[in-house]
Amino acid sequence: MIVYNISQLTKVYGTRTILDIPLLEIEKGLIYALLGPNGAGKTTLLNILGFLESPSTGNILFRSHPVRFSETFLQPLRKSVVMVEQHPILFTTTVQKNLEFGLKIRRIPTKERNQIVKESLDLVGMRNFAQAQAHRLSGGETQRVAIARAVAANPEVLLCDEPTSSVDPENQVAIINILRQINDLKKITVIFTTHDRSQVTSLAHHSLFLDHGKLVGSPSENFYGSNKS
Repeated sequence: MIVYNISQLTKVYGTRTILDIPLLEIEKGLIYALLGPNGAGKTTLLNILGFLESPSTGNILFRSHPVRFSETFLQPLRKSVVMVEQHPILFTTTVQKNLEFGLKIRRIPTKERNQIVKESLDLVGMRNFAQAQAHRLSGGETQRVAIARAVAANPEVLLCDEPTSSVDPENQVAIINILRQINDLKKITVIFTTHDRSQVTSLAHHSLFLDHGKLVGSPSENFYGSNKS
């Protein structure tokens, strides 16, 4: 199943074209790495895929349905697609309450909510930090809690902007393993940006390379030789 079908997409700021993508398809349940130099348009593309930013022109189908970039239409879609920022911001409260916040908005009952929080923190190896103050966590711990918070929302697609760029080597390895488990166990489509080609080889099913806003090569081609099938 194709989760995103994009055609003739552009994003223009003033006289500068940030993105120019004639065709892009993202298949459900796979991991995609998005590479390219700084300023290539990677974060802008993630924001559009996350329905946080509208394209200047083009068509986007999500689960075969046309996307209209109006707040009323986009709000339900944002429950299906969750973004984890490069430098995530957590509420200045406990880790558990950070994860509970979105679940309360969705009116999930307390018992079910507690179970979801436990399972999500287990998945990222942070269950023992449930009562820790989130603003006192290290960079790597913060990133892992942010991923847990995203997974707790039970998204269909998880977008991660440079998820390992600001963490120590130990947490880099942990986060890559976490993303792999999220995909394996929950069948969530994962799209992440990175400059690390070794992460592409070890994690991604497919790679997309942006250069000056254009995709280089076939969108389905694995540019860096990932051995995943």
